[in-house]
Amino acid sequence: MTQPHKDVHLTDDNGHVDQNDVPISKKLGEEVTWYAYNHQFGATIEFSSADGSPFYDSTFHVPIGGSVSTGPAKNVDPKRYKYTVNGHGGQNDPGVIIQN
Repeated sequence: MTQPHKDVHLTDDNGHVDQNDVPISKKLGEEVTWYAYNHQFGATIEFSSADGSPFYDSTFHVPIGGSVSTGPAKNVDPKRYKYTVNGHGGQNDPGVIIQN
């Protein structure tokens, strides 16, 4: 069964995405899906701050021309969790906002 998801698209090779903060509902079981469609680059997504990852994994690899999903959030505090998008040419630090 497919979970409801919020789409986040890589916009360049410097780790930029089209949404700086993505709200996710724990109640609805939402997940984040990062896309690298129509691009010649992929990226690595890392939740490595002191707050850790709100998901069961802390690292996600977005393949060139593909996508990766997080799965639903763990039972974590509702707040903003920073993550780093490591692209081939640089990195960026957007966030996921976990809501009840």
